[in-house]
Amino acid sequence: MTRNQAYKLLESYANTSDAVGLKKPRSVLLLWFLKNVYGLDDLDAYEFVCDGDADKGIDGLYLEAPEADEDIHTLTLFQSKYPKRPTEVGPNDIKSFVGSAIPFQTAGGLATLLKGKVEPELLRLIKRYDVEKRLRAGKLDVRLVFVTAGFLNKDASGQVRATNHKHGEGFLTVYDIDLLGGVCDALDRVKPVEDTVNVACPKDLRFLTKAGTRKVAVCSIKASDVVAWPGIEDRSLFDLNVRRELRRNRVRRELDRAISKAADHKNFIAFHNGITVVCEKLEAKPPRLTITNFSVVNGAQSVIAFYAGRGSLTDDLRIMAKFVEVGPQNPVAREVARRSNMQNPVNARNLRALDGRQLIIGQQFEQDYPKIYYETRPDTKMPPGYSQSIKNDDAAQLVCALYTQKPWLAVKRLALFEDSYTEIFTPDIGADEIVFADRVRQRVEAGKKRFPDDYQRAWALTALVAVYLVGQLMRTDDDLEGTLADPADALRDIAATDDLLDKLVRHVAGTLRQRSDEKRAQDEFDDFKVDFKNETVLKALRKRARDQYVYAVGLEDSDG
Repeated sequence: MTRNQAYKLLESYANTSDAVGLKKPRSVLLLWFLKNVYGLDDLDAYEFVCDGDADKGIDGLYLEAPEADEDIHTLTLFQSKYPKRPTEVGPNDIKSFVGSAIPFQTAGGLATLLKGKVEPELLRLIKRYDVEKRLRAGKLDVRLVFVTAGFLNKDASGQVRATNHKHGEGFLTVYDIDLLGGVCDALDRVKPVEDTVNVACPKDLRFLTKAGTRKVAVCSIKASDVVAWPGIEDRSLFDLNVRRELRRNRVRRELDRAISKAADHKNFIAFHNGITVVCEKLEAKPPRLTITNFSVVNGAQSVIAFYAGRGSLTDDLRIMAKFVEVGPQNPVAREVARRSNMQNPVNARNLRALDGRQLIIGQQFEQDYPKIYYETRPDTKMPPGYSQSIKNDDAAQLVCALYTQKPWLAVKRLALFEDSYTEIFTPDIGADEIVFADRVRQRVEAGKKRFPDDYQRAWALTALVAVYLVGQLMRTDDDLEGTLADPADALRDIAATDDLLDKLVRHVAGTLRQRSDEKRAQDEFDDFKVDFKNETVLKALRKRARDQYVYAVGLEDSDG
């Protein structure tokens, strides 16, 4: 794939249609990166992007909390460049970004920066993270991530190496079009690495068997051999891994520590879970295995850690690897990937798929809404014969906002299937309530242009708040509250229901426009992306919306 082809592919993913109101191309690219490469949740990713002009060369900030046994936070500074074509990135671009980060490395430097004009979103993140305080206490590590749709030239690559030599390995990471193109290609089409490698594996360090007619080998292999495999740097080796690369977490930090300690290498195989590799062809000839057209379907994080720490690897560091021959384009490859967890832990939503409440709701959908597919598993697709699907995690968010009346909880998508599950999916919540909540969401979506332009920049969050406020307006009227409690009749007269909901959405949009206008008139930064997750703020917004609606309805009645 040429760079121009890679750029066009990236452009098809990182564009304004998915950025919901972000103004600058660099912000659009960074948002896509944070969600798809860095692994942040869709609703959260917007919080960490700075989209203004006075950002001091810093386009995003993200603070990672330490583990329980540590007390050093890690602050990642992002800079993003999204040229109109894959242009060359030189050493001055790298130097400029590193220079932009200097004020964030000392408390005094940051204090000086804050005396000047600072983009409100950047200032908000600096204050939210107590960056100056953490710097003064010596409790902050700073790392840099440079994201660009251009490509590093030879001098720029040298500058990156020199920077990491000076500040420590991993201080600066660069994702250019050569890497991002591979990520997009992996997203665009699931395929193995088309290559053949030999894996050193003596006969006494391997076990060979078969699964039906397919060969399976379980072997002890050197991590130093694994890092020579193609497809690690551009992540194409992990095409069958749904998430490919996770942001640094506890597991990754423990891996890095173990890799850095040569004395622990001989014991590594005892505590590591190993990796799983599917391949089109497997040949076992002592003292090696030969694999052709292969993909790591479990253990991507480990392989990436080995690659990052390849300078510290010794021959003593061995891992257990399972190789499964699946043949060319065989669906067994996907099945092995899925059953190996595909680098994803089994989450609470998965575990609730066969929960009694979910099964009952599914039966209600089949009986009362046969054209709507209720999806309880992330690995299923809508079968033929349905006109619409509703995912149960979408349903959980909508129900939590509309019925449980806790939008500040609704934003925590997976948590809704954990401790809060019984609070949300009560016996009173069934297919009728879920379909009605989804209809409210649809009418909010239809009225999107009525909401403040800024709020459309984080539309998923704003829409959830709007659903909550529509429910609050309905609770000011006995008949409307009755509709909430028993929405079946309202769903049978969908035209009249849509007219009612559109009216309520207009009132909600008016309340949010008023909030936005007040912030602007007072020259106050509107930190809605944080406020719309704050219980106190949302309850105050609820009171305002209800008071204004009751007053407006009263005027309409008196006019009548």
